[in-house]
Amino acid sequence: MLRYQVCLLLLGLSLATGMAGAQDVNSHRGVINFAEPILKDPLLQHSKEIYILNGCVYCHGVDLVVRNGEAADLMHSKLVGQDQNGNVIGPLLRAGIPQTPKLSPMPQFSDLSDSEIADIVRWVHYARQQGHYKEVMDAKEMAPGNAAAGKTYFSEKCASCHSLETDFSKLGSKYNKAELEAQILRPKFLDAPKSLKIDQTHDSKLDAARLRHLALLENYTPEDVNNLIVFLQSNKQ
Repeated sequence: MLRYQVCLLLLGLSLATGMAGAQDVNSHRGVINFAEPILKDPLLQHSKEIYILNGCVYCHGVDLVVRNGEAADLMHSKLVGQDQNGNVIGPLLRAGIPQTPKLSPMPQFSDLSDSEIADIVRWVHYARQQGHYKEVMDAKEMAPGNAAAGKTYFSEKCASCHSLETDFSKLGSKYNKAELEAQILRPKFLDAPKSLKIDQTHDSKLDAARLRHLALLENYTPEDVNNLIVFLQSNKQ
């Protein structure tokens, strides 16, 4: 409770300072309005604020970019990338993590409610998705893609839902490299508003596909995407 109150006070000071026009990191006042920019999705904004209020932001950054060199890199953690509905992150938050020669310790957050855990998990996954998308889009200088590696990735990550012959047979000839990259990273259905039609409100197949693609997005590396593009282009029909 004390930790929560302290974090709430810090957030309040940050917000107050931001409203007074002192949000500029370069102002050297040392106070940043972590809650901004305000997201359009109120659920995500709430999750972001819970993440901030419980102090996660001070070690891991609001965008999961580690700046002090001692906290775990949540953006690129393979362990965090394996999390499903908090089954990995939740226990780690409650138990804490001891200090290692390279990383500072993480305290126990055993007093967090299940709802707060879910909010933190939601924000971590969202921040990873945004971060990996940016990393791939910003990657300019890479070695030429490897079609064999792309085929292996497709077989391991995509083939359980997609058939190369029926779903992807024409992608290589239909889209250029930039368009293929967009199709791989954020298929249009990910950002499409959910249907309000009664028969589509609980479309479990679409929901499962959305979750699967978002899980891939937060784990993609620029090399993965480059290899997939070369593989798909090599299968033009």
